Amino acid sequence: MTTRPNVLIIWTDQQHNEAIGASGRSPVKTPHLDELASTGAMFEQAYCTQPVCSPSRASVLTGMYPHSHGIVHCNDVLDADVPTLAEILRDEGYVGGYVGKWHLGFELRPQRGFDDFWASTEDVYTAHDADVSEGNSKYHEWLVTKGYEPTDVGKFGLPVFSRDTVTKLPEEVSKPAFMAEQTINFLDEHHDEPFVLSVNYLEPHFPFSSPYDGRYDPDDIELPASWYAEMDDTVPQHYRLLREYFATRNPYVDTNDERGWKELIARYLGMCSLIDTYTGKILDHLTATGLADNTIVVFTSDHGDMMGQLRLVCKSVQFERAVRVPLIIRAPGAEPRRITTPTSLVDITPTVLDLVGLPIPEHMEGKSLRPLIEKGDSAPDDATVVIEWHDWDGIARVPQAGSPEPLRLWDLAPNDQPESVGARTIRRGRWKLSLYATGEAELYDLETDPQETRNVVDDDNEDVIDDLLARLRTWQRDTDDDFVISLPSSSGSAVSTQDGDEHR
Repeated sequence: MTTRPNVLIIWTDQQHNEAIGASGRSPVKTPHLDELASTGAMFEQAYCTQPVCSPSRASVLTGMYPHSHGIVHCNDVLDADVPTLAEILRDEGYVGGYVGKWHLGFELRPQRGFDDFWASTEDVYTAHDADVSEGNSKYHEWLVTKGYEPTDVGKFGLPVFSRDTVTKLPEEVSKPAFMAEQTINFLDEHHDEPFVLSVNYLEPHFPFSSPYDGRYDPDDIELPASWYAEMDDTVPQHYRLLREYFATRNPYVDTNDERGWKELIARYLGMCSLIDTYTGKILDHLTATGLADNTIVVFTSDHGDMMGQLRLVCKSVQFERAVRVPLIIRAPGAEPRRITTPTSLVDITPTVLDLVGLPIPEHMEGKSLRPLIEKGDSAPDDATVVIEWHDWDGIARVPQAGSPEPLRLWDLAPNDQPESVGARTIRRGRWKLSLYATGEAELYDLETDPQETRNVVDDDNEDVIDDLLARLRTWQRDTDDDFVISLPSSSGSAVSTQDGDEHR
């Protein structure tokens, strides 16, 4: 066995930070992840870099923020000049494997340092290649060997297994079951070589259904208090419209009332337990093969899901449920810890490089979390985290009042959508400030208002805003971020956070 640590990154899609049992704030049962948390460092305040899939995934793999690595929209292709963790480790003799959703372009082919093993699961992104000759995902082909035939029609008129269809299949042929099998195959094939292996579940992403749909009783689900509260006029318009949309036309519930939302959350928690079951099989095999003691294990999610808070579903907003995710890092020889220091997923690649004994490239904007893993918290209230949002014609956009009901939010015509919603959010200590290209702003005291129901940007908090603005400007200079934000008139005149010129 090699003395250089192996790297296993397991991540989900759209799992908020409370949706594991170890958080202590949810009825969800995730015994295997709880065990991982009890033997590793659990980061209780971890944030994504942008609350949507592709930008966040690219940040995890590159150690860079979205505006730097260039992936600011879903389904973009990561530039070949931006190195990934796997490419860096490949140059040091690691073999690379990838299982599951890629979502950074060219879904079906091995690439970006994960060249030795590639088990794709998604048929829905093949149009990104515009090359149908590459066939189907490996999961598609696996289902065919199990006697299933695709009955759905995908891009280019090709037969596919749609996401809705596969959620109705038996557990033993679910995506998580396939992924666990493929991961175990990789471990068996490469147990005597240093490896970097990334395992990427689609769950608990919509369509919010799985073989575990009956695991949780909706009667046992308690809706968040903010589900019942209206948003006030100080909250950005596009968020108020988004809440109105889900309050009246939520496509993910059978009945758009308390019962329907409880059923939705129950199904979501079932998906989290399904993930846990098959993650347990992976972790058990890691132990059985003698690899656990020499493998860095990372568990996280690309972003969260509002799941009823503020009566919202999904991601693409700057609220805590959408931007905070579970993060567990178990490093060989490190003591188990609970870490309260706010951290970012942009730190994962620098941390892994540090833990395997390699230098962190100067272009990376994340920092190593190794000191926290080895020594614990020092000054958690001094830590600063920044979350981006980039304007695009897509999932964050919602209809204006009176527009026709769309099938999905992302199907709306451009003229039915609000103005730019680009944003930068900074979190430090108890305070969280979000500034939007529209001139709107939000300030929340997370200590007294963890569900972000009261925007206090206009409540005589100028000192807090000034401090956070100064820190945001420093971050922008350090990361070459040229996004320009203006404060609303009640909080001051236009401010460019990029150049540091403030006129108050």
